[in-house]
Amino acid sequence: MSAKPSFGLGALNAATTPLREEALRLCSPGEADGDASTSAIEAGGEAKSREEKTDESEDITGASEHASEDDGGDGGDGGESSSEEQLTGLAALIRKLTIKKQLEESLRQDAVPAVPPPAPVLSSPDLPGIAAHILSGKCQHIIVMCGAGISVSAGIPDFRTPGTGLYDNLQRYDLPHPSAVFELAFFRANPAPFYALAKELYPGRHPPTVTHHFIKLLHDKGLLQRCFTQNIDSLERATGLPAHKIVAAHGNFDTARCLLGHHACVLQVKSHVDRGEAMHCQECVSVGVHTLVKPDIVFFGENLPERFDDLAASDFPTCDLLIVAGTSLEVHPFAGLIHHPKSGVPRLLVNREVVGEMSPRARKMASLVGHGGFGFDFDSPTNRRDALFLGDCDDGFCELAQLLGWKDELTALVEAGRVSCKGQTS
Repeated sequence: MSAKPSFGLGALNAATTPLREEALRLCSPGEADGDASTSAIEAGGEAKSREEKTDESEDITGASEHASEDDGGDGGDGGESSSEEQLTGLAALIRKLTIKKQLEESLRQDAVPAVPPPAPVLSSPDLPGIAAHILSGKCQHIIVMCGAGISVSAGIPDFRTPGTGLYDNLQRYDLPHPSAVFELAFFRANPAPFYALAKELYPGRHPPTVTHHFIKLLHDKGLLQRCFTQNIDSLERATGLPAHKIVAAHGNFDTARCLLGHHACVLQVKSHVDRGEAMHCQECVSVGVHTLVKPDIVFFGENLPERFDDLAASDFPTCDLLIVAGTSLEVHPFAGLIHHPKSGVPRLLVNREVVGEMSPRARKMASLVGHGGFGFDFDSPTNRRDALFLGDCDDGFCELAQLLGWKDELTALVEAGRVSCKGQTS
């Protein structure tokens, strides 16, 4: 019969010394002179006797002494049995103390009052909630962000809708890709697609929509801080909205210049656009250089107007309601403006589809790194400020005007705008 493996008690003693010391520390926290101290549970009315604590300490100390005495033994079965008993008893004691420590920690956590989540900013995350917020008098600096979707009902196609969007309609010009119409390299090689697009979008051909007039109505009510628009059709201006209230982030037809920066007459540019003929800069031609002219519309790779950055920096700190309408929020830096309002400022999206949402995982990661700006948060239980209307922009703003009691005023503005546009085109 082979001999059983022997475990040296000296090694066992050394291995378990940290555990015994931790057990002693947990058993009698704060005992400088050997007297039992009062634990958190004892302070709560569940005091243990001093004798029980002393017995626990003696059990651990005794285990240590026996281990030391037996370390010099012959390593036989008796030593093994003693080692197993000591290890079993020590494990049970540590288990008991661990449970005790967990209970104390649980009691401490229960004693900390829970912080309630912030109250919702809106009474409801929809148009009635936005209307109630406006009527409460809390909104004096409303900012509107708008895209091509607000001009669709005027007869101007948006850019990305399959089949009817402007990008699809320009494919007859054999564009390498739809957005090439706004690329400088392609424009230099083939300006015809851009001039065809410019003719379609040129101001005066289409009347402002209900949505454009709602923005003007916000101004008339003294509530509009600024309108940031991606549109190059100038329909915001056609409502009579003052130019200083509009930031044309991607430019418009109000001014024009050649690719070398020389200013051009906008009336001459319009004449060339109407004929579908590319215009060249006369100043450049006089020195033997043929340089194309285009309206001051921002192409891909060009900087946005300085006014965009300047007014975004000054307007958004005081913004008390952000309205986003008719945009895919795919083009930056314009799309990033939705992050600029302060965390307690309500935001409304009026659009045919949900855009600008941040996934829960991305939202959590952003909060961990201290990122202050988040996308829309419509369906999450944490939503306290974002409202949504899915559908045509005009329908959404008609409903909002009705809720605000502005429906008659809005209707009058729309009718006057249609009459004005007919006068310009007749």
